[in-house]
Amino acid sequence: MGVIAFALYLPSLWSGFVYDAQIQIASDSYIHTPSHLADIVTLRAMGQDILDRDRPAHLFFLMVDSLLWGRNAFGYHLTSNLLHALNTGLLFLLLASLLPRDGRPVASPIQCLVAALGALLFAVHPVLVEPVSEVSDREDSLATFFLLGGLLLADGFPSPRRAAALLRGACCVLALFLSAASKETGFAGPLLLGLFWLLYHRKDRRAPWIALLAAATVAVGAFAFARFALEPAVSKIFTEKPHWLGGSLGATLLIQPRIWAFLFSNIAWPFHLAADYTPQNLAWITLPWALVALAAVLGVQIFLAVKSRLALLGFAIFWLGLAPVSNFIPIYQPIGDRFLYLPMVGLAAMLCAALALVSGRRMLLANLCAASLATFGFLCVVNVHRQAVFSNPLALWTDTVRQSPYSATAQDGLGYALIDAAQYGDALQAFTRAVNLRSSFADAWAGGAIALEKMGRYADADTALDKAIAIDPRYAHPQELLDAVATDRQTAAGLEDILARQQIQAPQPQ
Repeated sequence: MGVIAFALYLPSLWSGFVYDAQIQIASDSYIHTPSHLADIVTLRAMGQDILDRDRPAHLFFLMVDSLLWGRNAFGYHLTSNLLHALNTGLLFLLLASLLPRDGRPVASPIQCLVAALGALLFAVHPVLVEPVSEVSDREDSLATFFLLGGLLLADGFPSPRRAAALLRGACCVLALFLSAASKETGFAGPLLLGLFWLLYHRKDRRAPWIALLAAATVAVGAFAFARFALEPAVSKIFTEKPHWLGGSLGATLLIQPRIWAFLFSNIAWPFHLAADYTPQNLAWITLPWALVALAAVLGVQIFLAVKSRLALLGFAIFWLGLAPVSNFIPIYQPIGDRFLYLPMVGLAAMLCAALALVSGRRMLLANLCAASLATFGFLCVVNVHRQAVFSNPLALWTDTVRQSPYSATAQDGLGYALIDAAQYGDALQAFTRAVNLRSSFADAWAGGAIALEKMGRYADADTALDKAIAIDPRYAHPQELLDAVATDRQTAAGLEDILARQQIQAPQPQ
C-alpha cells in the first residue's frame, strides 16, 4: 500500500516551494542554522519567537532535511512523499491486525482486501494533496505517523518479558509525545490509547495499561502545558491574536457546523479544493442544511460504531482529529484541507469496518469492492491533477483565485507569482483586486508598489509603498519583515530597490 501511495505522488517530487514553504524553507535561515538543532531537541525553541515554535518535532525534521538537501525542494518533497507512504503502510497494518478481532469471522484474503481498500482511500484521496505536496504543512502527516506508530506499539503491549514491555511502553509514550509535538491533533493520543485499550485489550492485566496511559497522559499533558506557558508575551511574528469566528464563542458555535459540512462536501466531491477559503466559500451552506448534513454523517458513523469496534475507533479518530482545528479555541486559519489528514484515517477505518460487515454476502461485497476500486481510480486522476496545482506558486494561486475568488490572500499570492514571471501589468491587477477585497492589506499595497516600480511608474510606486508603510511600518524596513518571517528575500529586495531610489531622489540638505 505504501508503494502505491509513493508512486502516486511521484509527480510532486519535481515541484518547487509554494505558500509558506517559500518563506520558511526557501527564504528564512532558522532551519538552515545547525546550532538551532540543540534548541529544538531540548525544547528551548518553544520559548523562542520563531515560526512553529509549538511544533518542535516538525522543526526537527525540517532541519534534518536542511542538513541533507539544503534548499533543494526535491529532497523535502521526497521526505513528505515517503512519510505519506509510511502512513499508508502503517494504516494498512493497523486495519489488517484489528479486523480479525472485530467479532465476526472473516476469511483471511477478504481481510487483506478490505484493509487494503481502507488504506487506499487514505492513500489516494485528493483532499490530502495539500499536506503532502506543500512541504511546510508536513506537521499533519508527522502527527499521524507518530499516532499510528503509537497505536501499533500499544497493540503488542504488554510483552511477556518485563524489559521488552518497558521498552515497548516507552516507545509508545515517546511516539504519542512526538505526535503532540508535531501538531495539536496529536493531543488526541492519550484518549485514543485509552479507547484502544478498552476495545481490544480490556482482558489484559490492568496495571501495565494504567501505567502506560498515565505516562502518555503526563507526557502529552506536560507538552500541552508548556506550549501555552512558554509562549512569548510579545511576538514579532504573530503580531495579532486569532479571533473567534463571528466575534464570539456563540457565533463560532453557529458557524462551525457549516465548516464541518463544507469539509464533508470536499471529501465527497473533491473538485473545488483551494489553498485558501473565505466565508463566501460557505455561502451555499446554510445552518439548517449544515445541521441536516451533520446529522446524516453522525447517523451513519454511529450506526457503524455500534456494529463494529473498528468503526468506533475510526469514529473517535475522525472527530478527535477534527476537534483541535474546529475553532473552539481560536486559530489563525479556520478552514483548511490539511485539517482532514488525521480524520481521513478514521474514515478509512470506518470504510474498512463497513465492508467487513457485509463480508458474509459475497456478491454484495464484490460489488462494493468493485465500486470502491473504480472510485479510487478516478480519485487518482483528480489527485495527480491536484498535485500539478501545487507544483509552483503561479499554478497554485491561479487555481486558488479560480476556486476562491474572494480570497485577498490568493490575489496577493497571484500578484507576487506574476511578478516572478515578469508579468507586471497582470500582477498589478491582482494586487488591486486584493486591496479592493481588504483595503488594509499592507502586503498587497507593497506588492503593487513593486509591480509599479518594475513598470517605471515611480510616483505611483511611492504612493503605494507609503500606504503599505502607513498600515504596517515594517515595510519601511524590509529586514524587519525578514526577521518576522513575514516576507521572502525576493520581495524584501524589491522593497529595498524602491527605498534606495527614494533615498537617491530625496532632496539633499543645503
